[in-house]
Amino acid sequence: MKSVVRGYTAADAPAWVALSNLILGRSVTVESFQAEEARRNPTQFSRRWVVGEGEELRGGVHFYFFPFDPPGFLHASVFVHPEARGRGIGRLLWAVLEEAAREVGAAGLVADVLDTDPASIAWAGRRGFRQHAHRFASELDLKAFDETPHLPALARAEAQGVMFTDLRGADDATVERYLGFVADRATETPDLAGHPRWPLSQVHALLHLDHDPRPDWLILAVGPEGEWLGTTAMVRYRDLAYNELTATHPQARGRGLALPLKLHAIRRAREAGLTVMRTNNHSSNAPMLAVNRRLGFQTRPGRYELHLPLRTTSGA
Repeated sequence: MKSVVRGYTAADAPAWVALSNLILGRSVTVESFQAEEARRNPTQFSRRWVVGEGEELRGGVHFYFFPFDPPGFLHASVFVHPEARGRGIGRLLWAVLEEAAREVGAAGLVADVLDTDPASIAWAGRRGFRQHAHRFASELDLKAFDETPHLPALARAEAQGVMFTDLRGADDATVERYLGFVADRATETPDLAGHPRWPLSQVHALLHLDHDPRPDWLILAVGPEGEWLGTTAMVRYRDLAYNELTATHPQARGRGLALPLKLHAIRRAREAGLTVMRTNNHSSNAPMLAVNRRLGFQTRPGRYELHLPLRTTSGA
């Protein structure tokens, strides 16, 4: 039977989730996928196409805006069922994606590929994608975690007059200030260095304040004069605690605050009954990778961020 690419419909959700879970090794439920889709900002670009029908969905592509991508670039995720590979489905989906990218005038495409998947890396490479970054996922077993060896680091921070607090009971002005603080710190990370500062609405969504607010998981290190020195922010994905960001103000670096901040997040995750904490780090972020290792995070397969520029601009 000839494969045909068609537009995604809401009825494809169960098969889409099953296929993407299979390819990505995830366990997303249809309900959580649909809830996430309902929360998606309608002004942010998102399109899907599929090959197959119902439970026989053989492939799909998601072409969408992702806030961590460079300005003008759009994210591309192509899925082909393992049993259907080698039949040209990937080529068909790629042709639709290329045409759509030209239509919307994308400056380039970004794709994420597991660093343990040489076939997919090669497939992307044949289409012009090149490695831009390497990120590592790390996980901490919260059930087995022992904070005792890390209490001296917390004591050293507190000896500097640093207090650790969170956003519980914060008024609107403080929340807005916090969103700005996170936006500023984000542009100082290897992931977003050189990118425009995020709008506060984007930070608000990143921290799940629009649908699952946990102000007690937005933790601040505050100096003796009330100055904000650093933060760690945690959100929840199903039964997983995800550490979105741990960062310190440039003037507070070298004071050993990152580990105590993470320690407070770990405490809160355990109090919530969660058993695993996950985070992702750019391979060049050596200080944070070292903190994670000290805390006992175990490295999981990483992902290559691949870029394909589609157009260039020139100045006079």
